[in-house]
Amino acid sequence: MLIGQFVGPFEVVSEIGSGAMGTVYRARWHRDGKVSPVALKVIALGLASNDGAMARFEREANILKQLRHPHIVRLYATGRHKQTPFIAMEFVNGEGLDRILGRRGKMSWEDVVGYAKQLCEALQHAHEKGIIHRDLKPSNLMVTPDGKLKLTDFGIAKDTDVTALTGANSTIGTAAYMSPEQCRGDRNLSAKSDLYSLGIVLYELLTGRKPFTADTTVEMFLKHVNEKPIRPSKLVPDLPVWLDNLIMFLLEKEREHRPLDAGTVRKLLGEIEEKVSTQQSVGAEVANARRADRPIRERKLDESEKDIARSLRSPGKKRKKKRTDGGRVPVWLKAGIIAAALAGVVGVIAYLSWPEGMDAAYGRVQAAAPGEERVAAAAKFLDRFGGDTDPRVAEVRDLYKADRVRAEEETLARRHSREHMRNNPEGYDEEAYQSAMNAMDAEGKGQIGPAANQWANARDKSPAVEPGTVTAADSKVVLGWVAAKRHLDNQQGVRNLIVRLREQIKNDQLFELPRPNDDPNNPEQLANHGLRLMKYPDHLKARSVLESLAKLTEKDFDKRDFYLLATSITKELKTPPKEGNEVEERRALLEKQVSVLDKKADSVRNDTENKVERRKFRNDCREIIELYASEQSEMIQPLVERARKLLESVPK
Repeated sequence: MLIGQFVGPFEVVSEIGSGAMGTVYRARWHRDGKVSPVALKVIALGLASNDGAMARFEREANILKQLRHPHIVRLYATGRHKQTPFIAMEFVNGEGLDRILGRRGKMSWEDVVGYAKQLCEALQHAHEKGIIHRDLKPSNLMVTPDGKLKLTDFGIAKDTDVTALTGANSTIGTAAYMSPEQCRGDRNLSAKSDLYSLGIVLYELLTGRKPFTADTTVEMFLKHVNEKPIRPSKLVPDLPVWLDNLIMFLLEKEREHRPLDAGTVRKLLGEIEEKVSTQQSVGAEVANARRADRPIRERKLDESEKDIARSLRSPGKKRKKKRTDGGRVPVWLKAGIIAAALAGVVGVIAYLSWPEGMDAAYGRVQAAAPGEERVAAAAKFLDRFGGDTDPRVAEVRDLYKADRVRAEEETLARRHSREHMRNNPEGYDEEAYQSAMNAMDAEGKGQIGPAANQWANARDKSPAVEPGTVTAADSKVVLGWVAAKRHLDNQQGVRNLIVRLREQIKNDQLFELPRPNDDPNNPEQLANHGLRLMKYPDHLKARSVLESLAKLTEKDFDKRDFYLLATSITKELKTPPKEGNEVEERRALLEKQVSVLDKKADSVRNDTENKVERRKFRNDCREIIELYASEQSEMIQPLVERARKLLESVPK
């Protein structure tokens, strides 16, 4: 604890907060007879020998040195205190947006746009310097009492002009706010990754909830990559439509479909404010004009007109009429009444036959249930607005295409599972259809490369038509859409999934996090377990786990990547021995591993300074305990208990 001590010229006053990387203190900077408040960030003592942590700490300082902007926290100085690095930064007298949001539940769109404009200015400055923040979230955005926003915590920011500290396919960041490309582990992130995270932040500030929730990091990754969020206007009905569209624009899955840069987003936010202001002004003028536009003097009604007016006001009462014209209604009045009636009829007919506007048609698509109902609503929308440039057209097109693809995938799966049903009633190109069947054969055998090639052939042999204006030809091109999706899934999905799972395993070991017990209905846990068993290596048990995973996910198209992972890895694994001595083989493997740990135990226990070796020893013990806790064999359980005792003998 440094409170009350001097760290260089900085007098530590109090602790602001702490995390895995270190502690941030409030301090006084004594210089030239003046005292200024600063925030002092000191790396955690346990990380002083961690090369990766030290490099990130130094990286943050080097990045902050390049940034000079009123909406980015400023760096004052760097140094070491008793060999422990520190960074002295601008002290922001305010609170994080996460705390403000926690108090208020959600924010008005006006406040959110005000904060967003400031944040965009900060991001544009950083991006022009080649710096990507990579960890945008409300807790990294400080707001002063006068409403000024400051972007903080560049601890995992990436300088695009410098080689990344993390390895290829890293997934550093906070999962709930990460871009799809971060979740996929893309090596070459662009500034548009921050724009996606900006969209997540704005969504949460406006609605009081994140667009995606998940129980695990991997599940969150999958949602960022594959799922479309509910529009914020569904949760905040009075949200300006332009802001609603902009947030969905920011949350596009493909970076190429997002806004050009943060400066563009800043401009769009300003235009939204102007549009709403103009709309409100026009509304006020119209309301005021209702009385102002009336003539000052109105013509007086004659007695005949007054009589008719009275009868219209009180149709139930019979009133005595003055017969100035023999009791007949004037011809001109009859003509007026008939004309008004005809106009009313014409108006009703016009109203009923008038084409539905885009807002109403889009609302019908959003309200429709996924599947046939949404396909019908989307088809009607695209028939009328398919050629429009409104962002909602692209969104509806994607929904239409996704629903059609899902339905056709299910149909193909049913036909593939029964040899006698493998006909082609839709009349698809015969070669394309046969390639699709061959691709599904290859997937079942774990032959991902050949399957991808077959899907590519099915795609190339199908008509290349996108669902713009919907036509009857759509029924002939759906196989091509399915093939394109499955080809991409086979090329990228399994690889990305394995990368994510291995990164999760690596992080769990780094921070010694316990893994949950295996749920036989949880694909992620089964895949995690299977990969760890492969590395151990216990191929026989890994095969059993992955076969269970394949069976669980074979018909679940949302979990297709898990199915392909299971089948592709299983074919490479060792087959069970014919003699049926699998348990004996496993016992021999564990006996060898536990014996190695026995020999290391004393040296690791006594060398308290070697944190890395101690962590590796403990992780090796935990792998045996967690991977084989469910084994009931009397040959295995004693070895698990030995590993448990060794783990307890070497504390963190």
